[in-house]
Amino acid sequence: MSHQIHIVGVQFSSFTRAVQFCCEEIGLTYTLGTAVNGQEYSLRSPALKTINPFSKVPVLLDADRPLYETQSICRYLDNQYNQARLQPQDAWQKAEVDQWCAAITTYADKAIVRNYLLEFLFPKGPNGSVREDVVAAAIPDVIQVVGILEQQLGGKDFLVGNQFSLADILLAPMITYLVNAPHNLDLVSKDSVLRSYAMRILARPAAKNVFIPIVK
Repeated sequence: MSHQIHIVGVQFSSFTRAVQFCCEEIGLTYTLGTAVNGQEYSLRSPALKTINPFSKVPVLLDADRPLYETQSICRYLDNQYNQARLQPQDAWQKAEVDQWCAAITTYADKAIVRNYLLEFLFPKGPNGSVREDVVAAAIPDVIQVVGILEQQLGGKDFLVGNQFSLADILLAPMITYLVNAPHNLDLVSKDSVLRSYAMRILARPAAKNVFIPIVK
């Protein structure tokens, strides 16, 4: 399928990766980056504010129409181009997917990405060093979220029911980062449910162009 779809964002962003993963799973042709038709929408730039008043990425441009907020973008892509195949038909299970999408983009993102992983990606200590006190303070919340996710997964392949869904799309970038984090064995053990889940995600054909190492 060919559509005029562009993802305004930076590829290392977990939310940008979620939108990219959604496009890959659906089979959509897309482009990605902060430059569009000669216009630069860099982070915190005045131009970015014209397509997202909150100055955040990712922003989806579909035939030049902007749409922001990762959950909304992924639901739109699934509804518009995929006959909602990434969302259950059953009303209760669909609500569960929506519930987990919200929990992932709020609680899990804050604990895993904002408070923990970003300290390694963009350390703010002296001379660009990692602030070990910040890492130590973040770890208990990461462990708590990991426990909640593992309890939800149980013996299932996916987060909700037996269907790969938008909830998995949103969780995948965070978890694939986490299993490669410096303290990963303290947080996600080798034989854990969550590590097995991450490996299943990485084995999906749609994952190969999304979950690539960061070059700093």
